[in-house]
Amino acid sequence: MPKKTEVDLLEAHWSADHMVTDRETLERFVGYEVDEGRRTATITFRRPEKLNAIPVAGFEVVGDYVKEAEADDRVKVIVFRGEGECFGTGADGDELGFYIGYGSGKDKEGRRRPPQRTRMLPDRNLLFGAFNNRISNCLKATICQVHGYCYGGHMQIALAADIVICSPEATFTHPAFRYLGAGPQDIVQWIENLGIKKAKEIMLTMRPLLADEAERCGFVNKVVPRDELDQWVADYAEAISFMPLDGIMIGKSMMQLAQNARGAAIGEIGAWVAHGWATNLGLDDGDWNFIKERRDKGLSKALKDRDAAVAPYFRMGGRSGPRKVKDEGGQS
Repeated sequence: MPKKTEVDLLEAHWSADHMVTDRETLERFVGYEVDEGRRTATITFRRPEKLNAIPVAGFEVVGDYVKEAEADDRVKVIVFRGEGECFGTGADGDELGFYIGYGSGKDKEGRRRPPQRTRMLPDRNLLFGAFNNRISNCLKATICQVHGYCYGGHMQIALAADIVICSPEATFTHPAFRYLGAGPQDIVQWIENLGIKKAKEIMLTMRPLLADEAERCGFVNKVVPRDELDQWVADYAEAISFMPLDGIMIGKSMMQLAQNARGAAIGEIGAWVAHGWATNLGLDDGDWNFIKERRDKGLSKALKDRDAAVAPYFRMGGRSGPRKVKDEGGQS
């Protein structure tokens, strides 16, 4: 009997009818190849028509590839990259809510709130255990190559990776802060990468972090021209590949010891516990409700309306200044 995947085990907990879980389909969206000569494994997001947003179950595929590369002595470096206009925008928004047991919302049964165990298991076992933690705890060197949007689960890859190289137009954030409040992620990982003031600002406003400021705060290692991004990443991988494999893996192990002493293990547990709480928020009249808005308007219109509610500086796709002040005649 074949070993069950986390997706197989979780099928009874989530609304599978609204999700993509077929392994063959998922592997079309997430590619894997090994360049033995360069000692590099590359994980590529291949769904550019949806800005590389992938089904929730696809994150287990990513984690499986990391696990495979970690055990492959041909590989010293793992590179994450995306095809098309951006690195990636996280989980497919059409599946959010369904993967933690919410129904369609079209009838009484579809509007019921799922129990905490249904919320916690997908987060702990898949999104953190089978995905994020495999990158954070990987004993091979990891490089995140970013252009354009780096949102949601793709932001988690950047936070977990050893090195982040990006192009000038790259932007970083996590939509969950806008939909679920300031806390349903690995807070320790955010603070370690961005510093506490910048982490608080991004979590509370959910504005995108721009490439230049991400480099200044130490989250991004280097910002390079878009047409040089591939070569810079290849050069970094080559530089790392000259180190003995044992040296890389021992070094990564020692780094993990230091990170755990600074609270990394607590952050990992807190992430899936807090996400379970955050998906069960009490919403007051007038609060924005992602599940309801998506049901009533469709995903695209719901997200555009939510983005338009704040000044351009804070919008997911915006990079400009504060909202213009209208004069008494209503002119701006």
